[in-house]
Amino acid sequence: MDLGLAGAKAVISGGSKGIGLAVAKALLKEGASVSIAARHQAGIDVALAELSALGTAHGAICDVSDYDATVQWMKEAGDKMGGLDIVVHNATGSGQRETGPEPWRKNFDIDVLGMVGMSEGALPFLEKSSQAALVQIASITGIEHHDMPISPSYGAMKAASIRHMAQLAQQWGPKGIRANSVAPGPIYIEDGAWNQIKDHATALYERDRDYHPAKRMGSAEEVANVVAFLASPAASWVNGTNVRVDGAFTRGVDF
Repeated sequence: MDLGLAGAKAVISGGSKGIGLAVAKALLKEGASVSIAARHQAGIDVALAELSALGTAHGAICDVSDYDATVQWMKEAGDKMGGLDIVVHNATGSGQRETGPEPWRKNFDIDVLGMVGMSEGALPFLEKSSQAALVQIASITGIEHHDMPISPSYGAMKAASIRHMAQLAQQWGPKGIRANSVAPGPIYIEDGAWNQIKDHATALYERDRDYHPAKRMGSAEEVANVVAFLASPAASWVNGTNVRVDGAFTRGVDF
């Protein structure tokens, strides 16, 4: 299927590794150009070496918990690429189980306010686009409780991010801007969180791996394929929804 992404211009937070990097690759392969952001130049440089082999890719240092810096990144990326069509917020403040206010502030600033900065900063460009789309990388922890080794604030803020996308679908839909969320389940990435759990908490890893009907974890590429579709004109009538990409890890039924 031709997703109709040739010539599209996309920004991706947390784009130097993991799901963000996989999304950048998927969009480039479909003919889009991308601008990724991360907090460290070294990671950006490594990612751009891979991405540039696939198409036009730019990188910028940006901590999306800083609203003003995020808005400025959107302006600079839009000016450099000649517009913006796709905004993918992937950065997260996920951490190990913690108590006290700090994990809550961190998850709010990155997982919720990060998308606010991206979407509001990109709005002047998106209003001029004929295929404007926002995609929030959420999590199944935002819709269903499961005993995972992460801060309680993570699921709560992911739920808030899903709600925010649904709200933007209603508010900005008349402008021709779609807004959707993707909720991955456990995703195995080399050197990622589940790789660490596999190495240091093998029983927990095997429990959650085998909780999937397919008895395996998902991959970043499997999430990225869904993101690319939702961001594309091929999904023109998909707006305000949350798509679970979890291999049936969650047991809820959507009606």
